[in-house]
Amino acid sequence: MRFLLILLAATFFSCASFAQIDQASLDSIDARAKRLNTISVDLQTENPDLLSLRDLIRDLKREAENQTAPFRTKLAEVTSDLERLGPAPADDMPTEASDISEERIRLNTELSQLNGILRKSDLNMAEADRLLQEISKTRRDQFSSNIFEQDETILNPTLWKETFGAVQEDAAALNNGFRSWSTAQLEKGQGLTTLLVLGFSVLVMLVCFLPLRKQLRNFISKRLEGVEPHGSRKVLVLAAYTLARMLPALIGGWIFYQTLHSLNAIPSAANTLSQTIWLGFVGLVMVDGAATGIIAPYAPNWRISSLKDVSAFKLRALVFIAAFTIIFERILIEGMHLSGGLGSVHTLLTSITTIILAVILYLLCQSSLWTNKARALDEPIEKPWPRTRFVGKMLAIASVLMVLSGYVNFGHYLTTSTFYLAALAAVTWVVRSLFREIVRLFDVRFTNPDNAESEHDSVLFYWIGFGIDAVSVLLFIPPALLLLGAEWADVRDGISDAFVGIQVGSFNFSILKILTAIALFLVVLSLTRMLQRTAETRVFPQSRIDSGVQNSLKTLIGYVGLTIALLLAISAVGFNLANLAIIAGALSIGIGFGLQSIVSNFVSGLILLFERPIKVGDWIVTTSGEGFVQKISVRSTEIETFDKATVIIPNSELISGAVTNWTHKDKIGRVIINVGVSYDADPEEVIALLGTIADEHPQILSYPVPMIYFADFADSSLNFEFRGFISDIKTGLKIRSELRVAIFKKLKEAGIEIPFPQRDLHIKTDKGA
Repeated sequence: MRFLLILLAATFFSCASFAQIDQASLDSIDARAKRLNTISVDLQTENPDLLSLRDLIRDLKREAENQTAPFRTKLAEVTSDLERLGPAPADDMPTEASDISEERIRLNTELSQLNGILRKSDLNMAEADRLLQEISKTRRDQFSSNIFEQDETILNPTLWKETFGAVQEDAAALNNGFRSWSTAQLEKGQGLTTLLVLGFSVLVMLVCFLPLRKQLRNFISKRLEGVEPHGSRKVLVLAAYTLARMLPALIGGWIFYQTLHSLNAIPSAANTLSQTIWLGFVGLVMVDGAATGIIAPYAPNWRISSLKDVSAFKLRALVFIAAFTIIFERILIEGMHLSGGLGSVHTLLTSITTIILAVILYLLCQSSLWTNKARALDEPIEKPWPRTRFVGKMLAIASVLMVLSGYVNFGHYLTTSTFYLAALAAVTWVVRSLFREIVRLFDVRFTNPDNAESEHDSVLFYWIGFGIDAVSVLLFIPPALLLLGAEWADVRDGISDAFVGIQVGSFNFSILKILTAIALFLVVLSLTRMLQRTAETRVFPQSRIDSGVQNSLKTLIGYVGLTIALLLAISAVGFNLANLAIIAGALSIGIGFGLQSIVSNFVSGLILLFERPIKVGDWIVTTSGEGFVQKISVRSTEIETFDKATVIIPNSELISGAVTNWTHKDKIGRVIINVGVSYDADPEEVIALLGTIADEHPQILSYPVPMIYFADFADSSLNFEFRGFISDIKTGLKIRSELRVAIFKKLKEAGIEIPFPQRDLHIKTDKGA
């Protein structure tokens, strides 16, 4: 009785506390719903702040997810408890204990409350998703309308007149601002000091730019004298050239920029412009360094590509001019913001920039620029990437046509996006190449170009390189989307959804799960290979197990490990292994229609592995060929003929057909030599001679006893047979040859003739001829 009262009290207090939590959660959900409703109304106004509203919606959604996470865990626990209690007994069944009935009622009540909370919260999150989609659609529409907005064309003379007047006003405003700043500096008495410090910083910057960069390049060139360039070194050397060109310039520019800030030489109104100039300088130096390092116009022997020297210098110049044009445009636009004028000046500046970039893009896509040097006289000259260059030419032409027709923003978007993506692709390629070469340098053998890689090393490096390439592509996609106009928040949410999971029906696709499954599969497979190697090198040599049995056990370990790895990987992805029964049913139907041979070979392979009628290394004779067994797999068996040809035989043929195995139980075999002697010879003497040969040959076993018998009376000879057993039938051909030589010598020494057929030719002629 006391226990029942305690249970009821605990149930009452837990329900009361849960009711309080439940009411607080419902109030919070209702408040969130009202805020979402307010945001929905704000979106219908004329100029809503889409970015602020989007951030607010994401915060509300995040709060809802954090709030409902404990309730989802609690829901799973309550559902599990109800499943353990089972359903209530039917009316015609005996009644259950009252405490069990009350516990079921409490759990059902709690389950109903939890479902209510979660459903209301899910409605809020669905509304939040709808609003986010609406904001995304609105922003995409704004982006499209801005891109495809038609402005004045540069063919209109009025645009040039308006721009000329606006430029004069902006230049006058900037000049007045500079005079005001310089006057203020002179009034403070800092004019001379400022000029001296600035002059010194300029001198330091010039030293970093010219002599220091040249000294570093010469230093690297001297260290590389006599060094043979090859793939493993080229990327690292070009990276060194890139850093040697970039770092001095960046250091000099940073010193000058910091000097201006420390002297307060930059007006507060021009801080944004100064930052734009500094970032533009950094970008231009990095582009120049990367282009010089990758294209290597000054180091043709270390050039990765096969470009001609003239093409290398042209390519570097075009890349530098394109980068300078883009950066200079950004600086001018920021300067116009500072002076307060845009309008027609922005349109004309964007048009001119687009045309310059389009011309550079068209020149970069010329086939003559990318013509490689022929390595031999008979080797055709290669012109890489013809389709890519064709698309680039079309984009350049389309950009110019867009500008001339007034769609300046769209033309500008085409050219700048093309150059941004090309630069990103180049950086990704360089980083990817660096990582591949760093992986190669982990093994000393890779640093020697004359050392050929083993097959295992080649395969291993291929898969490591494939993984680096896959990661490079995945890392390329997010910044590429940002350069094409996507917003970081959308890209971040897309990455988060890809890693957390995208629900498709009842299955949740997640990159994280897929990567976990791949890692789990590789780990189990590596452990399996390690177990196979340990068994082969340590366990088997200490046992008396036959080599064929060892190979069968090694193969069996491999298949078991592969099966376990596959099952664990499938389970890690989230696939229910119970669904394998459905797959098995589908396979049974497939077997009935067209997979009989595959399944037959599979089952036959298992029989061969377990019963071992043939083993690796056996000498077998089949209807498909004769040779030594090299490999027994699940589907087929490979044999190598005496001509070094590989014959692949389906396993079902080896099970259902007749197979001669010369080395099934052991390697003992019999050799037979046919000997013919003249009718003048003494048969007993011949038998004695052949017996002596059998006794003298070291490879003829004494047991079973060799046999020499008189086989037959032939047309021109007495035929004898020499039959003896040898320990290894694989040496039978060699032993037969040795026996024939010994027999020939013995018979010749004994004066016994080996006859050969003789024929008399009778020619009949006519008497009158």
